[in-house]
Amino acid sequence: MEKGIDFMPEGVADIHCNAYVAKESVMGRIKSIFRSFGYRQISTPTFEYYDSFSMVEGGMNKDEMFKLIDPSGKILVLRPDMTIPIARVAARCQKNGGYQKYSYVSNVFRMNDEQNGMRREFTQGGIEYLGNEKADADGEVIVLAVKILEECDIANFQIDLGHAGFYQGLMDEFNLSKKEGEQIRLLIENKNFAELAHQLKTFHICDALREAVLQMPYLYGKPEKVMDAAKTYVQNARMEKSLQNLERVYCILKDYGYEKYISIDLGMIGHMDYYTGVIFKGYIMNYGKAILRGGRYDQLTKYYGCSMPATGFGINIDALMEVLEMYNMKKAPSCYTDYLVLYKDANRVKALRLASELREQGFIVECDVVENDLKRHIGNASYRDIKEIIEVREDALKIINLRNNEIYGSTVPEFFKNLGMGEAYISIH
Repeated sequence: MEKGIDFMPEGVADIHCNAYVAKESVMGRIKSIFRSFGYRQISTPTFEYYDSFSMVEGGMNKDEMFKLIDPSGKILVLRPDMTIPIARVAARCQKNGGYQKYSYVSNVFRMNDEQNGMRREFTQGGIEYLGNEKADADGEVIVLAVKILEECDIANFQIDLGHAGFYQGLMDEFNLSKKEGEQIRLLIENKNFAELAHQLKTFHICDALREAVLQMPYLYGKPEKVMDAAKTYVQNARMEKSLQNLERVYCILKDYGYEKYISIDLGMIGHMDYYTGVIFKGYIMNYGKAILRGGRYDQLTKYYGCSMPATGFGINIDALMEVLEMYNMKKAPSCYTDYLVLYKDANRVKALRLASELREQGFIVECDVVENDLKRHIGNASYRDIKEIIEVREDALKIINLRNNEIYGSTVPEFFKNLGMGEAYISIH
C-alpha cells in the first residue's frame, strides 16, 4: 500500500466492532423508549430532491447540504435532516385528521466544519409528533429527550427552554430587513451585549422597545424567575401568548417531575426559522455543544400540501457516544464468541451439526478446520474473545475452556446435558 494516501474523507469515521456494539446497544434503548410512548419507526430515502429542503423558508442552510446531479439533471441532496422528510411523509399520509407519531434512527449528512468537531455524517435519533397542537404534546416530546439521557445514566444535564414566538413577537414591532433581523438574532443568541447595544442605536425605536431587545440575552436561568422578569418586556399579544404557552409547558414538565432539569433561555432563538412555538436544547456538563434540540413547527407541513401542527426533537447519537466514553459509561459488552468448533474433513458433518444445535440455543459459534498445532487457534481465540474451543473427534469432543485454562473430554450427549439442554439434543451418530 502506498504511504501517505489518506483513504478517509474529512468528517467521517469508521466504527469498529466493539464500538459498534456499544452504539447499537444505546440505539436499542433509545428505540425502546420511543416505542413505549407509541412512536412508530419509519425510514426515509438517503437521497432527497434539493427543492424539498430549499423551498422551506428558514430551513436548512443550503451551504450545509451535499448536492449531486442525477442523470435527468435534477439536483439531489444527501439527507441533511429528518424533520423535513417526515413532514412530507405525514402530509401524504394524513387522511382522517388524527395525529401521527413517528420515530427514526438514521444517518444524516451535512457539510459541517470538522475543525469544530462536527462530523459530516452522523447518526441522529428522534421523534416527530404531528397533528396535536396542545402544550401536552410539547411536554411529552421534551420528556422523551430527558428519558433518553436518564436511561444512559447521565445525571449532569440541562434542558434549556425558549419560545420562538416570544422573539418573533418582539420583531413584529420593528421594520427590519431580513439581513438586519438576522444580525439581531445572532447577537441575541450569542449574547453579544456590547454589539447588540451598538446596533440598536442605529434604529429609530422607543426606549421601551430598545430595552426589551437588550434584555433578551439576560432572560436566562431559573424558570419562575425568568418568566416573571420577561413579563416586564412584553410588547404585544403575540409575546404574551408565547410566554403563557411556555409557562404551560413548564408546568406540564413539573407534573412529570422533571423540573430539576429545566432552565429558561428566551435568548435562545434557534437557527431554524420554521419553529413557531416552544424550542429547546439539551446540554451535558463538560460537553461544549448541544447534544439534542427540537421544538414546535406548526407551519412546516403546509409546504407539502397539508397543514398540521407538529413538534419533535433530534439527538446526535454519535455525540452521545462521545459523552459516554468521556465519562467511561459505556455499558455494552465487547464482541465475543461462545464456541469455536474445530474439525477434520472426516468429522465435518458431525461438527457442523453440533454448531447448528448450539446456534439454535442462542450461542455464538464459529467453525474452522483444525490444524495439527492448536496454538494458532488458541491465539486467534484469545484475540476474538472466544470462550471455549471444541475439537470434534471421531468418538468424542476435546474441550478447551479458555476462561479457566481447563481441558477435558466429553461425549456429545454429555456436553449438551451439562449445558442444561438435556433431551432437547438429538444424537448425531
